[in-house]
Amino acid sequence: MKETVFKNRVNLFIFSFILFSIGSVCISFFPPNEPQYADAALRMIETGNYIIPFFNCHVRFDKPILYYLELVIPFKMFFVDEFIKSGHDPLCIIEYAARLPSIIASSFIMILTYSLSNNFFKDKNISINSVIALLSFFFYFYLTRAVYPDASLILFEFAAIYFFIKNRYIIAWIFVALGFLTKGPIGIVLPGFTYFIYLWVVEQKSGIKELFSTKNIFGFIVFLIISTPWYITMYNQYGMEFINKFLIYHNIERFTGKAHQHPHSFFYYIPVILVVSYMWIGYSKQLIDKINIKDKNNLFLLLWAGWIILFFSISKNKLAHYIAPSFIPIAILFGRYMETLKNTKRIQIGMFIFEILLGIGLSIYAYIAHLIYLIPTALFGLFFMALINFTESTDRMFFKKVIAFHIIASIILMQFEMYRPEKRIWKAVVNNTISLYEYKIRNNTLVAYTRSCLKPINNLKELQRLPKPFYLYTRVKYIKELSLFKHKTILFYARDKGKNAVFMLIDG
Repeated sequence: MKETVFKNRVNLFIFSFILFSIGSVCISFFPPNEPQYADAALRMIETGNYIIPFFNCHVRFDKPILYYLELVIPFKMFFVDEFIKSGHDPLCIIEYAARLPSIIASSFIMILTYSLSNNFFKDKNISINSVIALLSFFFYFYLTRAVYPDASLILFEFAAIYFFIKNRYIIAWIFVALGFLTKGPIGIVLPGFTYFIYLWVVEQKSGIKELFSTKNIFGFIVFLIISTPWYITMYNQYGMEFINKFLIYHNIERFTGKAHQHPHSFFYYIPVILVVSYMWIGYSKQLIDKINIKDKNNLFLLLWAGWIILFFSISKNKLAHYIAPSFIPIAILFGRYMETLKNTKRIQIGMFIFEILLGIGLSIYAYIAHLIYLIPTALFGLFFMALINFTESTDRMFFKKVIAFHIIASIILMQFEMYRPEKRIWKAVVNNTISLYEYKIRNNTLVAYTRSCLKPINNLKELQRLPKPFYLYTRVKYIKELSLFKHKTILFYARDKGKNAVFMLIDG
């Protein structure tokens, strides 16, 4: 199977597309961020305004425009707005259409990983193993299926680096422009600094000549032509409010720590790296012994990964997936040595025991969290993965584990869906004229599905003044506070962010 999958780039794209599509269907948008992007794209279709993104009836300055437009295309192709308004989606078109941009972008990331590895090492097996290594990192399970701009951003950044290395500056700058329109300044900083590291380490140049070359200057002009019109339009519309909220707050202040959104310590990414790359822990000593940093290609790949991790470690606000781009050079480096690693009995038994214990631990957590239906998949799925460790060939072992992990994790996501409230609330609200309110709880996904602008109500007196009947979504612990409503019907209970929630009808 491995030979068929990696026979050529077309096969690789098809395989990646199918693999990432598993676990992308019938999975509701995960709050808080996925519904923000979906709602903004739907608002564009509803209003015909494809320049200014809105979420929950407010302008959303968080991110530039490109990813919203990426969502608009499949939403229009598959009539997602009509499915949303009808309250019926038997084929789960809504969620799959929303995840399609990430699926496509991630499939191209796999092709670029293959191509860049081949550019460095001129070895098809190393290129194949680099892709397998990338798929083994957990980031490339989550981001490949997420309604997030990160897969597109990584693709544009990676493509820019690849074409800079190939000395195709104009194409590279086009991808830099697309990255800048996807997530702002990081779309320039990451490929730019990485290319300079490549020049210094691999080609042993200062980069000054390349910086002021005719092709590079012309490429920069192309970058300005593509990327600046939207920023100019937003500035003309909102002035310093746009500059302050987008550039200063969401980029500079989040980096320096003045904006406290996701504050973590400098060492936050150490456990993240260990968790994301757990499949490789048993081979760490062999890899350390084999990786020769005097090799210019090895050194470049290490510095490429290292500076990204250091950059986001210095940033005061952090999310785990910020360092996902650093795992591309790590994957290429690991792919170079994958076939030389020995899958010893000690490693096999150690990983077998670890994954069995992991399955037991996840099952216990599922039991405590009242997610009973997840237990068999967690227990037997991890047991099956543990058995794969006894595959003699290391590269085939990783390939089998990658496929098994993506399938098992996707099944767990699908099973977890039955505990979630969003789609049941969506169908109740859309099929009635009764208003929906949230009391001391916030779930952004309800905004995207119900097409309603929701503001959580935290005051009981304000709740009493609302015209009845109305639907109310809240946490179970607040039911006692609602005892003054004599005519209320609990429609169902659910889990929301690990806590018990309830959906009810308040009448008369």
